[in-house]
Amino acid sequence: MTLPTGALEVRRYGSPSEFLVAAEPFLLEAEAENNLILGIAHALASGSTPGIHPYFATAQDRNGVCMAAFQSVPAKLGTTRCRNPWAVPLLAEDVHASCSSLLDVLGPEPTIAAFAEDLASRRGVTAECRMRQRIHELREVVPQSREPAGRMRLAAPADADLLVGWAGGFLEDIQEHGDPAAQVAERLGGKQLYLWEDDGPGSMAAWSGKTPHGVRVNFVYTPPGLRGRGYATALVAALSRRLLHQGNTYCVLYTDLANPTSNAIYRRIGYVPVTDAAVYRLAG
Repeated sequence: MTLPTGALEVRRYGSPSEFLVAAEPFLLEAEAENNLILGIAHALASGSTPGIHPYFATAQDRNGVCMAAFQSVPAKLGTTRCRNPWAVPLLAEDVHASCSSLLDVLGPEPTIAAFAEDLASRRGVTAECRMRQRIHELREVVPQSREPAGRMRLAAPADADLLVGWAGGFLEDIQEHGDPAAQVAERLGGKQLYLWEDDGPGSMAAWSGKTPHGVRVNFVYTPPGLRGRGYATALVAALSRRLLHQGNTYCVLYTDLANPTSNAIYRRIGYVPVTDAAVYRLAG
């Protein structure tokens, strides 16, 4: 569907593959920043996540794509940065018409704040910032002077019961809804979930979002009784190193700016800020 409006138009895409043909050059200009939308589009285009009917759209001006948006789960939509401010209300109008079940919108600042306000006004609700985030990138792991006892290992199906409980704690910490068992099963099936083992599992972390040159580290969690021992630091460093050794140019991760501890940990490992982002809730 194409909605003309002078020099700007919105285009929706019938498949993730069609979206990538149109938008990937724009997204690759800031690949780490756009890892989320790129990774999801590539995963959907490969058929590795069946049963999902996503929304992918771009706003385009005379210079090409200037903003993109996507929805792969019913309650959440993400956007990219916008390089033409007139595209924000235009894309918000199409999202309003197409994505009725939205609860949260996320993306880089300041674009996402403007987009959330515009979309909220169309729905007669308010846009409340639920989480301020920072996107980080790592290209080389900084060696640590001290590491805890133990080692990284791939999580196995036998760990599932324990990890479902941890996943529930992780989702609670980040104030997200979801099915912990399904999330663990998906990561175990894809061999994406790792543990720090020290006389038993001490922390977990995973990877996802493979893009042409990078990958995203996520699902990092240590249960409260095991925190403060350096397990998460060691695990994220070891996993990041493995992902780089596998041929990725960089690793990317999101942090909650309200958690100074995790932000400091990732800086010590070698993650550097790329941009700030946020999650806004459309609250009635």
